[in-house]
Amino acid sequence: MLLLLLILFAFSPAPPAPEAARPQDDVPAAISLCIAGLQRAHPAPDPHHTCIRQLYDLYAPRQFRPLWTQRRFVDALLREIDSAGADGLDPDDYHREAVFRLTHSPPSTMEERVQAELLLSDAFLTLAAHLRYGKVDPLRLDPNWNFPGSGVRSAIGLRMPRAPGEDGPAVLLQDFRPRHPKYHMLRRALGRYRAIEASGGWPVVPPGPALTLGMRSPRVQALRRRLAIVGDLESTATDTSTVFDRELSLGVRRFQKRHGLNDDGVPGTATLSAMNVPASVRVEALRVNLERYRWFLNDLDSTYVLVNIAGFSLQYVEKGDFRWATRVIVGRPYRKTPVFKADMVSVVFNPRWVVPPTILVKDALPAIRKDPGWLKANNMSVIDSKGRTVDPASVDWHALKGASFPYRLQQAAGDEGALGRLKFLLPNPHIVYLHDTPKRELFKQSARTFSSGCIRVENPRHLAQLVLADSVKWSSRQIDSLIDAGRTRTISLPRPVPVLILYLTAMSEGEVVMFRNDVYRRDAAVLQALQAPLPHYKTESCGF
Repeated sequence: MLLLLLILFAFSPAPPAPEAARPQDDVPAAISLCIAGLQRAHPAPDPHHTCIRQLYDLYAPRQFRPLWTQRRFVDALLREIDSAGADGLDPDDYHREAVFRLTHSPPSTMEERVQAELLLSDAFLTLAAHLRYGKVDPLRLDPNWNFPGSGVRSAIGLRMPRAPGEDGPAVLLQDFRPRHPKYHMLRRALGRYRAIEASGGWPVVPPGPALTLGMRSPRVQALRRRLAIVGDLESTATDTSTVFDRELSLGVRRFQKRHGLNDDGVPGTATLSAMNVPASVRVEALRVNLERYRWFLNDLDSTYVLVNIAGFSLQYVEKGDFRWATRVIVGRPYRKTPVFKADMVSVVFNPRWVVPPTILVKDALPAIRKDPGWLKANNMSVIDSKGRTVDPASVDWHALKGASFPYRLQQAAGDEGALGRLKFLLPNPHIVYLHDTPKRELFKQSARTFSSGCIRVENPRHLAQLVLADSVKWSSRQIDSLIDAGRTRTISLPRPVPVLILYLTAMSEGEVVMFRNDVYRRDAAVLQALQAPLPHYKTESCGF
């Protein structure tokens, strides 16, 4: 395992002996002079300064000798730049046209050689960083982002898994791209959907009465073509039937499952709305989520819990293998569940719910002022700072404010408690955790934004069994027994389990592409930042 800059150091031949070099051909000195000129022209905190610093860090350890010494090195870099388009990145961000010209018209003068050298290295470093970390800095979009790599977005100093091949520095770019199968599945999906978009997309399925088995309608042919284009239905050009048959209903169900809809096989309003989203919009969603994958996939632990807010789902992965999934309920659009990472450290059996500050101010206090019986109806007690129960009638609720509230409102444990029978603690500044819920009927809804920010788990008992990681000591019978005892108990996990709370609106399961509604409307900001052109410094500042 060598540092990137040490690997790159080995590419070009050793410099000629000092007595053989002529001043006008002293390319290393000219590279050093050019980088120094760029640093003077763009001092910190100029946005170009970080890029120029990376160039310095790349060349200084090798005494500023050039890297791009052979034509095949440049050809290989161009291939890697072009392949970045398949990752949803824009090849123009990496000087694509300029690199293409260099493959056909190599520089002749020393000034041109130096400018070409730094342009190629800038393309290389920028693309390497984008493949490794993403082009968009998630911290700029969401200050809650706390995943590994946050704020460290330079390719310099990364450890590389292998030595480069004969194609030179560009071959190293392949090692920056996430290797996780999910990433490459989604990358292939982007290629397929781009091909669909290029061929004209899919037909719009006209609105109309809900289609049921046996019905005839001219809309059926458009529906059949729409499903066949994305592989939800096997169809040929000879399929001219206008009957909504069982095969077509099964195709609708496949589409509904892929889009997180109720899979009843009936193309109703919500299903038709999803079907009529243009192919270009689906391509954009794939690009956005490939970018999101680059933010975290390189730093996954082998065992973790992943909550997808937009997918209303939870997955448990153990030692790199998928083990289990269940449905979840997440925060309402005006009380969004935050995106962050934290370690689950314990499971609380029969938890008592203490009303958190946000809910206290926005919900509980207004409800109590309006109806003094609200506390009793919700099985709530008023507890003072010494742990004593206070008579609610003795409290002047209208005089109290959330910021200086001297009590805590505590709900007793039980099946009707807000937390149900299980709570999973993952200490974090958002006071967000996973828990059971008495309102189990809400899991039947396809869009499950009903909480105040915490995550309600459909099958918390099985999750407890998985994270407690002892099938003998913590069998389903043992867990049920502890719950039935009714006593509040906190059990520490044998080892912390990372919990990743993410926001993904497009995923792949094998070759099947899954889309989810952008419930918090976050895709647009990522896409805008992804499409924004990069500012490039100009080598006219070199100081020749």
